[in-house]
Amino acid sequence: MKVHFPVLALFLFACESDKGVTIFNPNPEAQISSHSDGDEVLEGYIITFMGNVSDANHTPDELTTIWKSGTDILCEATVPNIDGTSICEATLTPDDTSITLEVKDIENAPGSDTISLNVIPSANPTAEIIAPEANDVYYSDQLITFEGLLSDEEDEADLLVANWNSNLDGDLLIATQPSSTGEVLGATYLSQGDHFLVLTVEDTTGKEGSDNVTIRVGPPNTAPECVIIQPVDGSAGPQGNAVQFEATASDIDIPSDMLTVTWSSDKDGELGSS
Repeated sequence: MKVHFPVLALFLFACESDKGVTIFNPNPEAQISSHSDGDEVLEGYIITFMGNVSDANHTPDELTTIWKSGTDILCEATVPNIDGTSICEATLTPDDTSITLEVKDIENAPGSDTISLNVIPSANPTAEIIAPEANDVYYSDQLITFEGLLSDEEDEADLLVANWNSNLDGDLLIATQPSSTGEVLGATYLSQGDHFLVLTVEDTTGKEGSDNVTIRVGPPNTAPECVIIQPVDGSAGPQGNAVQFEATASDIDIPSDMLTVTWSSDKDGELGSS
C-alpha cells in the first residue's frame, strides 16, 4: 500500500521599501539660573551670568553656548562645562534689558532661554576741593597744599581714582590715593601765574566727577618792609605817660591790609599787634 503526501510549496516573497530611515534629533535645552525676570542690576559693574544647558542625545562637549543682550553678543561661543553650566561675565547699560542664553548641538539644533532685566543707572562720583582756596595768597617758591574730598554712591572711597590738573602746569604730581573716608591730601609747587585747577575723580565703572578752583600764584616771596615813624629814635618822656606808636608797612607781593604788624620792646616784651 502506498501512501502519498501532498507536496506543500512555500513561496517566500521579499518586499523592499524605497523610503529611508528618519532619525529624530531633539533640540537642546537652556535655562538661565543666576537671574530671574525683573531682577535689578547696576549699570557698568561686572555681572556674572550663569545657566545650564542639556541635550537628550548629546554630551555637554558636543554643545556650544553663547550669551547675548538683544542681538549683541555679551560672551562669545564656548563649550559648556562638563556639568552643562555656562558662565558669562559682562557689564550692562540701561539699554541691555533682554539677556539670552543660546545653545546649539553639533547638528545645529538650537535651544535658548531669555530673561528681562532692569538695569539701574549708577551715579557719578563727586569731588570737592577744600584747598587751595581762591582768595589765599600763593608763591612759586612755596609748597601749596592740595586737599580734596571724594565720594561715590556705589564704590568705596578708597577704590576711587583722583587726578589734579593745572591749565599751566598740566597733571600735578600729588598723592591722590584716597583714604577710607575719601580724603586726598598732598602738596606741590606751582609756577607763577593764574592757575585753573581741576580735581577729577573716576569710579570703577569709568564714570567721572570734578571740581575746580582758580588761584593766582605770585613770584618768589619777598620780605615785607616797615618803618617806625613814632616814637623817634632816641626820644624820651616821663614814666607812666602814654606813648604813641606809628609806622608804615608794605609788601610788593600783597596788599598792605593783608599784613600783620606786631610791636615789641626789649624791656616789656610784646606790646600789641594789628
